[in-house]
Amino acid sequence: SCVFCQQPRDCEFSFFQEFFFKCGAHPTSDKETSVALNLITTNSRDITCITCTDIRSPVLVFPCNHRHVICLDCFYLYCVTRLNDRQFIHDPQFGYSLPCVDKFSPWLKG
Repeated sequence: SCVFCQQPRDCEFSFFQEFFFKCGAHPTSDKETSVALNLITTNSRDITCITCTDIRSPVLVFPCNHRHVICLDCFYLYCVTRLNDRQFIHDPQFGYSLPCVDKFSPWLKG
């Protein structure tokens, strides 16, 4: 039922969606529908974050040609900003996603 009005999903608020993100190490069950974030990895090569230039671990590595790295704090802010601005991109292969934070990256231009 709708989280706002407790009516069936065909109410006026039915356009809202929930997103759940979990790291690959998080235990899941068959009843959960979240996807593991396989782009999050340890920063064993000490690569700087493309946004804040800090060296942190773990990081998210974008699947762009340059394999840009972003720390999780910056990625969180990037996600919240893009979500608030309604700038998630629907890709037939990946579903709703975000482009690489580098505006010149060819991956999921947005």
